[in-house]
Amino acid sequence: MRKIIFLIVIIFYSYPSLAEIVTGEGEYTHTEDVSVSEGCMIAKQKAKLDATQKVSGQTISSEELEKCTEIDGVSNCHRNHFFLSSFNADITGLQEIGKPKKTTETLSNGETVYICNTKIEADVVPINQITDPNFDFNVNFNRYNFESRDNLEIEIGITKPMYLNIFQLLPYLDPKDYQAKKLFPNKLETNNYLKSNKTKLPTNGMYRVQIPKNIDKKNVVDYLVFIASKEKIEFLNEYTTINDLKKSYLGLKNKVKFKYQQYTIVK
Repeated sequence: MRKIIFLIVIIFYSYPSLAEIVTGEGEYTHTEDVSVSEGCMIAKQKAKLDATQKVSGQTISSEELEKCTEIDGVSNCHRNHFFLSSFNADITGLQEIGKPKKTTETLSNGETVYICNTKIEADVVPINQITDPNFDFNVNFNRYNFESRDNLEIEIGITKPMYLNIFQLLPYLDPKDYQAKKLFPNKLETNNYLKSNKTKLPTNGMYRVQIPKNIDKKNVVDYLVFIASKEKIEFLNEYTTINDLKKSYLGLKNKVKFKYQQYTIVK
């Protein structure tokens, strides 16, 4: 069996607790190849990311952001990273503090750069995971840089027996094509209860990475989400939208633990 791993930007969602009001700030510097309105949009995305990271405690490393920027462009990277952070903390309300501050600077080479600074106040809800420190797992791939149609192999290390679900999200797809799809378990790998200290996936068939034909990019960064639970949870195989998948976790407070991994695909 071949499982095709498409372009994904993902992470997992569980049930929220009380919201926390925090401020976030984002600044973006650009040249004329980016419009002023788009520059301020990116600054606002960075402000949202700043707010969610203050509550969730999970930050995007500069190395990860730099790698993504080189492949996917600044605008998409900040949008994607904010999307990922929303699975750790959700913004339920937001207002801008004043108007975005727009300035220009002239560099020593005579080039003009544009700067947009945005501040927001947001109601941010942290997403709860299993708090048992002895219930944990790690994930490793056979490699982290692939050519399109290479095989992906996954090694899962666990501290205790657990049920595992793996999802891929495809936010660029039309909802009619399903934006969230389950990778594991599947028809050939029906048992998702892991008992061995280490498990290699796939146990049957192949996971093959591929950039969808309708995506006009030479390189992409993909993410997989790994969802562990102590009890068996029945998820759908497909969800129409990503929000539908997120809603499916409401009520699962402290019943799941999740991690995500990224890898690069080159055409």
